[in-house]
Formats: sequence, C-alpha cells, structure tokens
Amino acid sequence: MKQDLTTGSITGTMLRFALPMILGNLLQQFYNIADTLIVGRYLGANALAAVGSAYALMTFLTSILLGLCMGSGAVFSLRYGEKNWEVLKNSIFVSFVLVAAVAWSLTQGYFSL
Repeated sequence: MKQDLTTGSITGTMLRFALPMILGNLLQQFYNIADTLIVGRYLGANALAAVGSAYALMTFLTSILLGLCMGSGAVFSLRYGEKNWEVLKNSIFVSFVLVAAVAWSLTQGYFSL
C-alpha cells in the first residue's frame, strides 16, 4: 500500500502518521507501570529504586537512538523528494552504520559496568 502524505487533510495525515508512535509510547508506559507494581509488591524498596533509575536511563538512551533515526529520516525524505536514488541508497547505508555504531558503543558501555 502506498500513501501520499503530501495530499489531503493535514490533521488526519499527521494523526495517521503519529498513531503508531503514540501507541508505542503508551505500551512503554504500561510496561513501566506493570514493572513498578510487580517489583514494588514482591521485591521491595531497593529493587523498586533500581527500576526507577533504570527507566530514566533507558528513556535517555532510547531518545538518543530515536533522534538519530528521525534525523536520518529527514535526509531520506530530501533524497526521495529529489528522486536521487543512488544518494538515497548511500544515505540509508551510512545511517544504518551510524545507528549501529552508536547502539554498539552504548551497549558496550552498559555491559562493562
């Protein structure tokens, strides 16, 4: 299915485009609530403090990766609009390598703790 996001109602198009991200954020929040309830009830205050501090760190790291991906998406949109397919392919490859390198470096720092 191919949709043209440049035509039609702006509000409807934006909502359809943003709905998966909104649902993903809601699911992440529900997971955090469930995690807090289960850990707080069965494992105690120290474990609950660990969950709370880990949530902030994970949100920060996720935001870094989402920012890189969204920035890459802007570049892809420009290249797609130009119909410059070769540069688009190169941009996708470079973006993949950059995001993978950042993700790898973040996980290496995490696992070395």
